[in-house]
Amino acid sequence: MKKIFLSISLILSSLLISAQDSTCTKTCNNKLQSVLPEAGEFSLGFDAVPVLNYFGNMFNSSNDSVSIGYQETNTIVGSYMKNSNTAYRGKLKIGFNNSVTNDSTIVSSEMTFGGGIQKYRGKTRLQGIYGAESQITFSNGSLTISGTETKKPNNFSFGIRTFVGVQYFVAKKIAIGAEYGWGPTFSKSD
Repeated sequence: MKKIFLSISLILSSLLISAQDSTCTKTCNNKLQSVLPEAGEFSLGFDAVPVLNYFGNMFNSSNDSVSIGYQETNTIVGSYMKNSNTAYRGKLKIGFNNSVTNDSTIVSSEMTFGGGIQKYRGKTRLQGIYGAESQITFSNGSLTISGTETKKPNNFSFGIRTFVGVQYFVAKKIAIGAEYGWGPTFSKSD
């Protein structure tokens, strides 16, 4: 009798463990799917290096930092998910500088517009990314030293680049990423 009871208990417990395992797999996949971006969703990104520098140097007087950045400073990147593996991305940078030191003043402005495509690889929170993009930049400015103003030339540049990187989704639709890009740029000044 003990052997029969023990055998039945063992069979039932193994069935329960098996059922919990398959339920966990479905739940885990559903949780992962809700964390990753889905088709039709939008996202925004920016360069976190200035924020990391601020908090990293909060308790010391050092300005030493690693010069690796996700994007150019003051650039906002927007993405639209076409499907689970492809996103269209756009870039916008509007920069103004007005610096005064002793007897010199620098005034400049820069606008960058860009667009491209980004692909995702991976099925977990850690996603590999790669893609290509192009951008157009317009800039101008002036330098004034002791009351004498010198105009900087108007600049126009066009560039294309490829990139590769990673994104880790730390929470629902929130990722931390890094990317490395390279490409040629054509510049013209007048």
